[in-house]
Amino acid sequence: MTEQITEVKTKLIHNVRRNSKRYGALTSSRIVTVLAKGLPGDLQHGVLEAISTGAIASDIRTLVTPSGQLFLYSQDYMSSEDAAAKAKLEEVKYAMAEKIRRDSRVITALTPLNAMFALLPDIKPVKICSLLNEMQTQVQYRDIKTVSAFSGELYLYCNAHITEKYAALLVRSAVSDACSTIVGTVREESRVYPRPTRVSLFTSQVYGIPAATLHPCIVRVLNSPEYADIRKLVHPETDAEYLYSTLHMNEEQAYSLMKWMEEKGPVAGRALPLPRCP
Repeated sequence: MTEQITEVKTKLIHNVRRNSKRYGALTSSRIVTVLAKGLPGDLQHGVLEAISTGAIASDIRTLVTPSGQLFLYSQDYMSSEDAAAKAKLEEVKYAMAEKIRRDSRVITALTPLNAMFALLPDIKPVKICSLLNEMQTQVQYRDIKTVSAFSGELYLYCNAHITEKYAALLVRSAVSDACSTIVGTVREESRVYPRPTRVSLFTSQVYGIPAATLHPCIVRVLNSPEYADIRKLVHPETDAEYLYSTLHMNEEQAYSLMKWMEEKGPVAGRALPLPRCP
């Protein structure tokens, strides 16, 4: 047992130094559960305590984030200022993971990538994507998984609450629901007002259909016999796309209204917003 503990300590110190030197990264204390697999919990804690007190390697330092995460780094390769900056990014990762886990646990739903952008509006989307990629390699986030729709839209989930097979089913349902929302809204607007529906409306906050999902859904709708009444128009000058239903409007009416709406601006005719279709 003593030899095993010594081996774990040696591996942990090696990992901390390597991560600090080669990657400029903090090392989560959660790695001990992997390195010390088979050791009782009190002995795992003893390994961390021995290292954090400097009893084994004087260059190893610890850092605790506001969320309670414990990280280690080597001061030979990383300054305390750099470590603090890295810890702030780790808190961002933690916030994203908690959002994903909560969605999976409480409402059994996938978390679209766009939800991460909304959660962290002050961080550039490219940086968020970079952090999510880093999370895929970190032991504390091994429960966070990704699944892609056929359109390429990325969704995230926690496999402690949603299985891989069910995630695949949910992502297919998300796309189908988006198509149903589009069709329902177009038919309703053609019938009630009547007016054609500007395609860009569906990426608004009211409908929240991701741009990457929208175009494939429209292609599916326009090519489906089930939705044969749905037709598309493109404004000759602005290239704005509109949809209308032949159940309630003919092409001439739809085209005339499209031109009027474009001349008045994208908000024309939106004084009476429709509720989101189920």
